[in-house]
Amino acid sequence: MPTYEYRCRECDHEFEEVQRITAPSEATCPECDHEDCQRLMSKTSFVLRGTGWYATDYKGQGSTGEDKK
Repeated sequence: MPTYEYRCRECDHEFEEVQRITAPSEATCPECDHEDCQRLMSKTSFVLRGTGWYATDYKGQGSTGEDKK
């Protein structure tokens, strides 16, 4: 299940909640018990590196079965 970040609109406390993707974006502040919290957009840890998305971008030379003839 993904972890979502929230900010309380009452006390500005930021916290995380583990929720299902299909769950409504509702959370209660653990500091002041206020129920009006805003879901934040945060950076993702998913990073693409290299020149593209293909498996051949990360293979070394001679790693295919065709080269072993």
